[in-house]
Amino acid sequence: MANKLNILVPIGFSDQSIMALDQALVFAEAAPEAHLTLLTVIEEDGFFKRVFGAKKNTEELRQKVDSRIKELADEYRAKCNFKIETIVAKGLVYEEIARVVEMMECNLVVMGTNGKPQNLRRRFIGSNAYRTASLVQPPVVAVKGIRKPQKVDTIIFPLVLDRRSKEKVGPAIHYAKLFNAQIKIVSVLQQEDQAKIVRAHLHQVDKFISDKGITCTTELIENPRHKGVVRNTLEYAYENDGDLLIITEDDRERDITDYFLGTDVQAVMYHSEIPVMSITPSEVKWEALWEAF
Repeated sequence: MANKLNILVPIGFSDQSIMALDQALVFAEAAPEAHLTLLTVIEEDGFFKRVFGAKKNTEELRQKVDSRIKELADEYRAKCNFKIETIVAKGLVYEEIARVVEMMECNLVVMGTNGKPQNLRRRFIGSNAYRTASLVQPPVVAVKGIRKPQKVDTIIFPLVLDRRSKEKVGPAIHYAKLFNAQIKIVSVLQQEDQAKIVRAHLHQVDKFISDKGITCTTELIENPRHKGVVRNTLEYAYENDGDLLIITEDDRERDITDYFLGTDVQAVMYHSEIPVMSITPSEVKWEALWEAF
């Protein structure tokens, strides 16, 4: 993973998107080189028309949005030394993000999220942050802005019995080195007969990370306080002063019930009070490291 951070920050002018920009600066300030692109997407749902008051004239609306995002870029340029560009696009937010990620060769997306969509249609397709994480290859950091870490000292690494879960080892090591952070690996025991193999996985990942010179600890939650992995993982993250939680996006084929009931990935992104980095797994990346499992 390159040292230069080319960060895309989608801006919808909500509180969460501005907080995401602040979080992007935390990443940028830790990198030897950083470049930020602010992207605003004008959708057809009328949000920007209501906010900017351009009800009919599409070009007038675009000019107002362009002016506002450039003002925001100027404001942030004044307090940092990074190159900041702006783009205004029209279409679906997550599709335009994916297009710009490829066009600008971004290697990180940091974006705000309001949590679980209330609208039935939006609930079916997921939030923009979740859809983006499903579409793009670079890591996506979703920010709710409830807890706003000014640095990253502790990375929370949930480990489940899935080989794809280990694909976040590489990014976790990269960002731990970038921030000089520690990594706390946690696993929630779901079945008693799995305890031995879970401990083996924890030990293996712990050794791999520690051998890279990174401070690492492990914890197996054998008697969860709550039902389900997500709530126990988030509680562990808060109790251990986590600044960033790294999960693996599940790219398996989903059936329709997943969209209504939601996956663990969606639940973490919707409910976490700290920033969540979602990693899209690769078909071959890291596989050779874990052949024994």
